[in-house]
Amino acid sequence: MVLELLTRILLWAAMGLFIWYVLLKFIPRSFLTWFGGAIILTLFVLAFIDPNDETIGAIWKIISLPLTPLGFSIGLLVVALTPKKIKGRYVGVALAILLVASTPLFARFFVNQAEQAVQEAYRVQQGICDDVCPAGIPTDIPLSQVAIEVVIAENMDFVSPVEAFPSQVDSEVELDPMLVTRLQSAARLYARLRAQGSDPPVYVTAGPLYGNAEEEAAKEEALRQVLIGSGIPREVITIEDAGMDIHRAMRDVREFLADRGTLPDENLPQRSSQRVALVAPALSMRRAALTFEKGGLQAIAWPTNLYGGSKATGDTLARLSDLVPSAEALSLTTRYWNELLSSFYYFLRNWLPGVDVSWNEVVELVPDETP
Repeated sequence: MVLELLTRILLWAAMGLFIWYVLLKFIPRSFLTWFGGAIILTLFVLAFIDPNDETIGAIWKIISLPLTPLGFSIGLLVVALTPKKIKGRYVGVALAILLVASTPLFARFFVNQAEQAVQEAYRVQQGICDDVCPAGIPTDIPLSQVAIEVVIAENMDFVSPVEAFPSQVDSEVELDPMLVTRLQSAARLYARLRAQGSDPPVYVTAGPLYGNAEEEAAKEEALRQVLIGSGIPREVITIEDAGMDIHRAMRDVREFLADRGTLPDENLPQRSSQRVALVAPALSMRRAALTFEKGGLQAIAWPTNLYGGSKATGDTLARLSDLVPSAEALSLTTRYWNELLSSFYYFLRNWLPGVDVSWNEVVELVPDETP
C-alpha cells in the first residue's frame, strides 16, 4: 500500500514537471505569464477533480491532443518547420510515429494485447490455482448468481474518442452501428443468464445526455427498442444517465442495487458472492471490470466489439496489405492509446485496485461462448 501511494505521488510529480517543461519549451516566455500558466494548470486539475463537467471535458480534449500519436506528430512538425531552418530530426521522429501508428500490423498487435488482457489474466490465475488452490477459482462461473447485467452503452471516457464520427443504422434509429451490435450482444448474454437460472435487471448507461427533454427521451427509447427487439423484456430494462466516465457508472449501479436491496455483501466468500455481468468494449474491458471490482462489485466480463483479431487468410498479398499504412489503423491505434491514458488517469485517481506485478483483482469471464 505504501509503495502504491509513493508510485502515485511520483507519477503526479513527474506529470507536473513534464507539463511545465512543455509549457516552457513550446510557449515563449514573454507570453507564458503566471496568469496564463495558472489557468492551464487549473483546467488540468479540474479535469481530474470533475471529469463530468462538459466545459472541462471539451477543453481537456484540446489540451490532451498532443498526447495522441497524431497530435504529437503534428506538434513535432510544427516545431520542425521554423522560419530559419527545418529540423530534420523532429520530422524524422514525427514520420516514424505516424508510420508505426498507421500500420495495420502494429495497430492490431497493440489492440489485441489490450483486448485479451482480462482473458489472459484469468487463464494465468486458473493455472496457478490448479496446483495450490483448486477450490479458489473454479472453472465453472456461477452465472445463476448474477444480480444485475450492466451494459456500457455510452461513456465519454472510452466509447466516444476524439476521432470518432458516428454513423447511423438508419434514419429511424439514431444510434451508432457499433453501439447497436453491443446492445444485441447484451441481449444474447441476457438469454444465457436466464437459461442458467438468473433473472437480473438490465442496467444500460446512456452516457451524458444533451438537448431538450424530448431529444433525451427519444435517445433512451431508441436504446430500449433495440434491446426489446433483441429479446429483453421492457420491464427489466433501466436506462440511466451514467455521467461521462465508467467510475460514475459503477457508483450509480451500486446505488441502484442498494435501492432494490440487492447490493452484494462484500464480506461473503468469493464463491458465494453475487456478480455483476458487465458488457463493455473489449478494448476497455479490463479497466471497466477492475473499476467495478474496486467498488466492491465482483464482475463477470462479456467483452464486445473486438478489433484485434487477425484476419484468417493464407493469402500472402493479403498479409502484405497489413504493412500498408491506413487511416483506419491510425484510428485504431489512437483508440488503444486513449485507453492507456484513461487507465493512467484511473490509476492516479485511485479508481483501480492495487497493483504489484499484475492487478491484484482477477476478473471472471463468461465461459465458452464468444459474444
